[in-house]
Amino acid sequence: MIAPETSAAAVAPARRPRTLPQHAYAFLTSPKLAIALLLAVLAFCVVGVTVFRGERAWQLIFSTLWFNALLVLLAVSSGTAFFTRIWRRKLSVVSVGMIVFHVSFVALLGAVVVNSLFHFRGVLRLTEGETLPNGQLDSYDLVEHGRFFDIARLRGETTLVKMHSKYTVDGLDKRAAYEIAVGEGAARTSGTIYITRDLEHDGVRYLCSKEGYSVLVVMSDKDGREVYGAHVPLQSIKHSNGGYLYATGTPTGPESFPFPPPPEEPRAELLLSYRPNAVVERQGDIGFQVVPLGPQGTPGAARNGQVLVGGEFDAGDFKLSPKEIRYWVGMDVRYDPGQNVILASLCLGLAGMVVTFVGRVRQGTANRRAA
Repeated sequence: MIAPETSAAAVAPARRPRTLPQHAYAFLTSPKLAIALLLAVLAFCVVGVTVFRGERAWQLIFSTLWFNALLVLLAVSSGTAFFTRIWRRKLSVVSVGMIVFHVSFVALLGAVVVNSLFHFRGVLRLTEGETLPNGQLDSYDLVEHGRFFDIARLRGETTLVKMHSKYTVDGLDKRAAYEIAVGEGAARTSGTIYITRDLEHDGVRYLCSKEGYSVLVVMSDKDGREVYGAHVPLQSIKHSNGGYLYATGTPTGPESFPFPPPPEEPRAELLLSYRPNAVVERQGDIGFQVVPLGPQGTPGAARNGQVLVGGEFDAGDFKLSPKEIRYWVGMDVRYDPGQNVILASLCLGLAGMVVTFVGRVRQGTANRRAA
């Protein structure tokens, strides 16, 4: 007679070993994997915004393929882990809210990856009346873009028509506004941008950033013939008392520069400063500090002085005239292909959380009544 336990063992079906696809499926749908990936992504984000920060954080973390691969894996893992467990459940207010939240979470991660790999940000600096090509990196003071962004997407050119100071809209002070034209041929977009309004052309946005003064300096020889002219941008250097010094140099202090600048042969080291007229816009006093340069670049005796806009400064072998004051602006140029999806996902995720909360409250109320 056969023992009962032996008989049971004989008739029980043997468990088949898992195939490779089944192992991969079980791995991806594991909540432990989703939690581990989420913690890893959060840790790298904390390191990026506290240790490296700025452009270096984008280079080392946020724009790298491995970090974006982590985000994709997190989206796949969290999505499959949730939907495989709720697939055959009966729909309720709570489950609908959770579905909406997880769909928005997966869409958010996907949009972040697209934005990270295909975005562009540049600072385009122009003087009034100047036109620069959008598709040349030399046009930008600052450039930062995703690994797969194609610079050829920035078609056409940008013209700064005019900078308006003390600009108002419906009686509200918008500080400064830039009148610009973007595009090429008939496909041009024109408009005025200010602090709460940007201009979009072909998916690329143009935003106000910063502005300053630019002096048109014309050099003449002893006989009064004009031999060179250029718009010289001035820095806005803030004093400790809250005032500003407008001069050539860097944001930290005034500095001289060779004039004319290379590739022309410099005739002098020039430092300009500007004191605006408090009553008449684009007028005021121009300060000159000129060190003439000899044939081999040997410096001569320095000459200092001050003239009105439109006047003439005698530098010895040549004369310098500040013909006019214009404004220069530095515009933020941005292409964020995932931005709209990111914003929509955040709103959808918040809605899902609200629906889930309402469902939980209703369930709790129903349970108390049943008890």
